[in-house]
Amino acid sequence: MPKVTKQAAKATWRRRLADMALSILATPLNLLAIVLRLMWSTRRVRLASVALLIALMVTALFRFAPLQPAADYVQAQAYRLSGEAGFRLDDITVEGRVRTQKADLVRAVQLQLETPIFAIDLDDVHARVQQLPWVGETVVTRRLPNILHISIREREPFALYKDKSSLMLIDDTGAKITGNHLLKFSHLPTFSGEGSRARAADLMLTLQAYPVIRNRLVAAEWVGQRRWTLQLDHGGAVHLPDGDIATALDRLMELERDRRILAIENQAIDLRLPDRILLRPEAQRSSQADGRKTVEAS
Repeated sequence: MPKVTKQAAKATWRRRLADMALSILATPLNLLAIVLRLMWSTRRVRLASVALLIALMVTALFRFAPLQPAADYVQAQAYRLSGEAGFRLDDITVEGRVRTQKADLVRAVQLQLETPIFAIDLDDVHARVQQLPWVGETVVTRRLPNILHISIREREPFALYKDKSSLMLIDDTGAKITGNHLLKFSHLPTFSGEGSRARAADLMLTLQAYPVIRNRLVAAEWVGQRRWTLQLDHGGAVHLPDGDIATALDRLMELERDRRILAIENQAIDLRLPDRILLRPEAQRSSQADGRKTVEAS
């Protein structure tokens, strides 16, 4: 019996690999061909597809104002035929809705079932849903032949914002969410002062390194558009400087370790001077020359 040479063995393996690759590729392509043949075999679907293609071509070509009515008519007829062929809205699915009210979302979508799905303006639906107070991001897609899918990412409650006449819930970008049903968010800190909303997240990020302050924070006021005053849960306050907050808070933490001054109720702690920390009763609003207690910075 003749011996099989190495070259013949390699050629055999190459043929086998080629046959395997061809089989792997052929299977999905055959399935796709079968699906396309089944779809095209339906006369109504075939007519709707041709009509929709013609409508798109006419709309693209007839963009001049005098020809626009004709293009609109052809497009409307194409949408009608596509709807009769089954490309119509039968369901709307929503992903990511937690706090957004269903009734509010339905009003924002403003669509009727059995509307031709290609006639739906996705940009318009997106814009209306995006205006809902809890919605941060929106993606609207068609799932042919008959489903409109809306995916939303809701805003996360971050803090409360108080201006002269109202109290609002805000997210970490400072965007206003709602002014209703705020009792469940009363545990969040309240920010005030012009410009405070845009700076709230940065302040809270800085305070992460100082949990003894962050955990007692109930409010923060952006004073004179240049610095923060923090209100604590026992009636005390911390007046921060208009720059280098971290250094000021580091000095406060050193004093806290030695004397536990953050445990004293209704005490104002003034960190605005670089070389000392000033202490006074929080109700007292006086100048630096009024005889307040002074602690030299170490």
